[in-house]
Amino acid sequence: MTGLLGKTTNGPDDTTGAVAQEERNSIWGEIPGEIVDFDPATQTATIKPLFTPKFNGRPLQMPNLMEVPIRMTRAGDGGMTFPVAAGDKVTLRPQMRSTEKYQTGEGDDASDARSFNLSDMEAHLDGGESLTDPIENFDAANVHMRFDKQGNFGIRGSKDGKVAVEGSEGNIYSMLARLAEIVAQHETQVTVGSSTGEYSHTLAGEAAEIAAKLRAMEL
Repeated sequence: MTGLLGKTTNGPDDTTGAVAQEERNSIWGEIPGEIVDFDPATQTATIKPLFTPKFNGRPLQMPNLMEVPIRMTRAGDGGMTFPVAAGDKVTLRPQMRSTEKYQTGEGDDASDARSFNLSDMEAHLDGGESLTDPIENFDAANVHMRFDKQGNFGIRGSKDGKVAVEGSEGNIYSMLARLAEIVAQHETQVTVGSSTGEYSHTLAGEAAEIAAKLRAMEL
């Protein structure tokens, strides 16, 4: 505010500016949050907002948000789900209108005039971690679908079509390729009768071809 001398201390511009600033500060945007508990049946969670606002210059701890919808990737008949656990970080995203009717199947109209309200937040599993907690062992060369925090287990794919399926006992692609190679190299052994000896089996060529393809796709 500029501040004016005399009885009039605030001009119209000052008053309008203060109202606009107050309105802007009351609108919630995206903020990080932390899972407190998760209900897999309803895919909703209790979430602690990782933000401490100030009122009259004093920090005020925000309450936990209850029954927050957890948004996972899905479209059509497909989807990708994650085992959500306490302590996981999420991104809380507001809605521009009240959504309880939509969430309960009672219609898509707003029940009141609230907008960008805390009670309509939705949680998205696309981040929320700070820069002090980067992804461990990040693979900068391949697409990596990770099954564990360290990235030891999962699926990797390169832009030239090579694949690794990494399980607890190793790369499944490598093991399948080795199995096909063993089959291709194996000879049938007859130990009795007039046909005693070792013979190549009729599937050797096909097994070798499969082995070669698996090796070519192995990442």
